Amino acid sequence: WWEPPGWVFPIMWLIVSKPTQLAALYVLTKPDAATTAATPYSREVALAAYCFHLALGDAWNKVFFGMQCVGLGVVVITTFFGVLVTSAVLFGGLDGVAGRFMIPTCAWVFVATCLNWSIYFRNM
Repeated sequence: WWEPPGWVFPIMWLIVSKPTQLAALYVLTKPDAATTAATPYSREVALAAYCFHLALGDAWNKVFFGMQCVGLGVVVITTFFGVLVTSAVLFGGLDGVAGRFMIPTCAWVFVATCLNWSIYFRNM
């Protein structure tokens, strides 16, 4: 139905992962006083969400590509996307630039989530 060519994926993951890593660096190196004064949560909460989204991304790769479990892949990537967006919002609350750096990854994971759901529905 709709499917990007296979060579697009590794290139896109490289392009979208670097800004996300910069976002984490921005948040990680921000002084404590600057991160807690204006937000009701800590830098640690935002970084925990960030690490959780990375773990879910790895889990999705193993489930979807390694185990080839499309149904479980839908559950994992949908959760992954939700945690990624949460991480982006938390980062944005701490540092506007860091939040904006997360946008390309959110967009790409949204596309990957749609593709996973499309594959799931086509193979039900």
